[in-house]
Amino acid sequence: MTAVAPGEMSTTVLFPSPTPGLLSHHTERSNERTLKMQGLFRLDEERSQRKIVISRRKRWHPLGHYLHHLHYFSTDSPVRFMMYSEAAAAFISLHSDNTVCLYKGVDHKQTLMTELPFLGLTATKIPGCLVGWGPGPVCKLLDSELRLVKAAADALDIHVCKPAEHSWDLVTAGVGNVCVWSVVLMRCKVKIQDGLQKHGTITCLTLAPPRPDRPHRAFVASGMVVTVVDLDEGRILDHMIKVCSSNITAMEYCDQLDCLIIANQKLSIKVWGPDWALRVTFKGHDDVVNSLFFCSKLNMLISSSADCTIRTWNLEECVAVECVQTKQENSQLHIGGTKEGDIFFSFSNTGVDFWTIRTVYNLHCKLSEDKGAPLRQIQVSNFSPPYPTRLLCLSSDSHISLLAAETGAILTSFKANDRILCADYCLHEEILLALTEAGTVLQVNTLTNPMTLMQEWKDRGQGPWNRAECYHPQYQTAPGPACCLVIYSCLADKQRALEDWRRLQEGRGSSHRNNRELSDAKNKFLVIIGQNGGCVSVLTIDNGKILLRTPAHMGLKVTALQAYPENSYLLSTGEDLTVVVWSVYPDSERCLIQHLTVVCNQPQVYLAALRSQLAMTFQEPNSGSYILKLSSLLNQEEADYLPGERHSDHFTGLCAIPELNVFVSVSLDKTVRIWNEENRLIRRVELEDVPQCLAYSGHAGELFLGVRGDLYRLRCAQFLPKDYRERLCLTYEAEPLPDLPIPETKETYKLTKASKDQAKKLQAVINNQLMSGDVLQDKDKLEILNMDLKALVEGAVKRKKEKFPSTLQTRKEAFGHYMNKIYGFSTIKKVNLDDIFDPDEFSFNNEMKYIGPRFLPKLQKDVRPQPKQDIPVEVKKEKQLKQQKKKTTPVAVVKVTPQPPEKVKPKKPPRMKKTVQVEKTEKPQEIIVLIEQPKPKTPGPRIPSPLPQREPSSEVPTFLKQFADIKWFNDIYPVKKSIPSNLSPEEFALQLLKYLQTCSSTMKIKILAAIRALHSQGLLHDTSKLYTGLINSLHQFIRPQMTPLNCTVIVDALNLLVRLQSKISYDLVKILLTLLAFKQLDLQKPILLLLGALGVNEAEQWLWPELESWDSELQDQTNTWETLHDRADCWIESWISKFKEHNRYLYLTSTEKWKPPTFSAVDVLNYFCFVQREEHFKITRGVPGRKNTVLLPLHDWHVKIIVM
Repeated sequence: MTAVAPGEMSTTVLFPSPTPGLLSHHTERSNERTLKMQGLFRLDEERSQRKIVISRRKRWHPLGHYLHHLHYFSTDSPVRFMMYSEAAAAFISLHSDNTVCLYKGVDHKQTLMTELPFLGLTATKIPGCLVGWGPGPVCKLLDSELRLVKAAADALDIHVCKPAEHSWDLVTAGVGNVCVWSVVLMRCKVKIQDGLQKHGTITCLTLAPPRPDRPHRAFVASGMVVTVVDLDEGRILDHMIKVCSSNITAMEYCDQLDCLIIANQKLSIKVWGPDWALRVTFKGHDDVVNSLFFCSKLNMLISSSADCTIRTWNLEECVAVECVQTKQENSQLHIGGTKEGDIFFSFSNTGVDFWTIRTVYNLHCKLSEDKGAPLRQIQVSNFSPPYPTRLLCLSSDSHISLLAAETGAILTSFKANDRILCADYCLHEEILLALTEAGTVLQVNTLTNPMTLMQEWKDRGQGPWNRAECYHPQYQTAPGPACCLVIYSCLADKQRALEDWRRLQEGRGSSHRNNRELSDAKNKFLVIIGQNGGCVSVLTIDNGKILLRTPAHMGLKVTALQAYPENSYLLSTGEDLTVVVWSVYPDSERCLIQHLTVVCNQPQVYLAALRSQLAMTFQEPNSGSYILKLSSLLNQEEADYLPGERHSDHFTGLCAIPELNVFVSVSLDKTVRIWNEENRLIRRVELEDVPQCLAYSGHAGELFLGVRGDLYRLRCAQFLPKDYRERLCLTYEAEPLPDLPIPETKETYKLTKASKDQAKKLQAVINNQLMSGDVLQDKDKLEILNMDLKALVEGAVKRKKEKFPSTLQTRKEAFGHYMNKIYGFSTIKKVNLDDIFDPDEFSFNNEMKYIGPRFLPKLQKDVRPQPKQDIPVEVKKEKQLKQQKKKTTPVAVVKVTPQPPEKVKPKKPPRMKKTVQVEKTEKPQEIIVLIEQPKPKTPGPRIPSPLPQREPSSEVPTFLKQFADIKWFNDIYPVKKSIPSNLSPEEFALQLLKYLQTCSSTMKIKILAAIRALHSQGLLHDTSKLYTGLINSLHQFIRPQMTPLNCTVIVDALNLLVRLQSKISYDLVKILLTLLAFKQLDLQKPILLLLGALGVNEAEQWLWPELESWDSELQDQTNTWETLHDRADCWIESWISKFKEHNRYLYLTSTEKWKPPTFSAVDVLNYFCFVQREEHFKITRGVPGRKNTVLLPLHDWHVKIIVM
């Protein structure tokens, strides 16, 4: 097979007039061009239009996303028909001499002794069965060995046959007829003949599945006429006579795009919409198109022609993808394939070819809807475990998404009101910084879903220069707004950084955060911004305080920044056509020092560094020059490049792969190019779409691409040279860690009016006028104090560390510090928290001294509640034991030595029984402060009891406390405070179901027991999602070789399913029947017991013998479970039909009023057992030799099934 494209391949596309300019060299214009091409598919032919033929010669690159030849088989007899049979697990070809060949895999051919005169074969949904049809009125049901099972008696002429996707029916068409067949009964359900005889033999047939607004339809073609048939009503909807100007040769329906594809003898392929509006016309074949095949998985149309070529077309983009010249020399070339689209075949009179499509890149995450805004930036946060790898994706519509790199799941997202230029993500601090077009830096909390805005830093670094910063005359103009941003992370204490990060995970889902947590003496996180006017500024990550400003790039705009903390340097590019290398010293006051300047003499578009080597891209659209240059940072030597290896259009991205010492570039020419350290092209990969941006995943040579606004993963290691693949094998790849999405946050944290007013008041301080550190420090302390007090009142304060156990000594110290802070009392001398007294036995002197309170600095809001006036006096009192019947109130007796107070005369309190003597003296006195505790509600003496143990978190739902000490619970929630307070039992059960997919078998048993406990406690009210998810999980748990522990998991899951819903579902019955037939699992005994508990009578005697032979009758042992499950599906459907017929017979033989029968799967199984028992009794009662024996009919008057 030679993969070349002879001649030119043309694509005719319909444009509205006037035609927009599509050949733009600018990046934005090129993106618009792509979007316009995407929209061409929906154009209406009735609009004014003119045809534009885009001709180009396709060059074949074996590493692209194209057809790849697998194997060729020659044939002795011409192939008449070919298809793939799931029943035989092989491709089957019918030849003109009625011989049959089987192709198992793509490299093994077997010629059968059986001869089949059929015109074609069609697969059915009955496991192990096919239908052979034609020529003439022939329609027969065959088994997997192509033996006759049943023949249809009332068939009409059949020329083509197609299976219905949504049902078990088949649709046939021939001379003047279209029929719908029931495969189970092998009977014709619908016959349509009126209006079809005049058009002759039907040569093409394709089906459109039903929709809510449209019935099940068939499109049949005879000559130049297309007839639309309603298969549900059995009538003709329309005759389309002017669709084609020549005879139709092939026809296919695309359900995804709701269009009909028709090929005719004039060498064109036309695509029609649902209203018969011509969408697009493809031309390129040099001879008649014989067949069409649409692969829904790849959204690709494949056509074969008499010119012995196979061409692929992208319907959605309206472009021709590829042309492949085959070895076939006969004009009758046809194409087909499997439903999955993994294997394709082409055949002619001389042989059979097998093909596959190489998939270089796959969709990793769908970010945009209906091809929205393109991706502008992809950033990978890759750190060694236990940190998860995450992706930051920025779209051109200012939508930011944070993803789990391994699974592609969206963890959280953020939508800004202003246009975002760039963004950066700090994983250790869970902070995202986004830079708007106006130069404002947005500090965003990534622990909530969606992300919440914490602060806005406006006009950072835009104050005028002073002599301490810059004395050069060209920097007299103040720097302008920020235009690029990067976060520089320096981890001096990695263990502490990990502990802080885990502590932050406790607040997942909570919108309140304290910026005080972002400050760390050892681990530094610097925010570096590049500004207009040639300035690079360093800010703190907690509040955006300016640490340093330094001039750069000769007073011109700083265009890009890149940080490399592993090598302790920073790169910046500017409009002065230079690249500056900065040495970074995070612990120094002068944290940024210019180290090296690389003069480029051309504007750089993208740059990337690999240790001491720098890669830069340059482009000159006028001259068509798009160059990648490599320069050494040690000696500034440049590596030579070959002109023939460079890109042919604008660059869209550049990155480095450290494990391989290579650079990767992408361009608008739809190619990915990999370069070695010597600037030589290693590999070039052609894509079907324009890559919008690029990033390296951090391991295994995987790349992330932005394509059509979505995220794609490209595994470039598979097509690298052998020595590069060996390097990847030597690198350690840790097992990916689970990274669950953040719970949706209902509350949102926005900048309040008070904080905005305060920001205005501090504008002069923050506006980069270098003020003293003391003033900034005082302002910061006041902000932090107010935020802490506000959080304390709202109850949003969370401890960083576990609380120490409370003791008598700690309570003494705490109370002493409290009295000292509030009233200025000296150190506590005595604390007695166990004293008990009766307030009725005390009286106060009406003449006492009052101590004025100490005034604290005035806050913006008084968050401390006003205390009641407690008058301190000196009281001589002894402890007395109280009687049990008296009301008691515990008090705390505190002896302090205050300053001499002034005399006051308060009113005499009521109910005074005793007078307490107070000695007047001028010396400092010891004062006992009596603090009343709440009175108990019930009479009797109060007995001190130990304080209750503090719960791990007051927000943890009550129903979760029963699982708090179990290992699997700690695995799911390693931090208890990260559990949402509004978590419902149903949501928790669904989380357990997700955890069930990855845990061990022992843990699965415990998880199932936990779900069963929640259900038995009446906490699970809506179990529909849990029921469906558990049934889907069962298919994943079952495999041919299972340990006894795995079997226990299956049995426990089945028991749980029975508990969750009282009425057994048909899906569960199919699973039970499949497990009963799967003898290798040895689960027959528990399944029979379970069926008996569900109400199936005598299952072991009548049901088990029916299923016992299924396992041994399998032809394909590679996928036993799915084959048996399909057969169980067919079996239960057939007996449902028989049970309905039985109910209909009972109605006809009774005088009762008809009521629609309602029955369950258990009733169907009981009916089967009843039929088997009656058949057995009929055989045993019919003893030979007795002439007076009467055989009763199956529907006995005296034996009826009671349908509940």
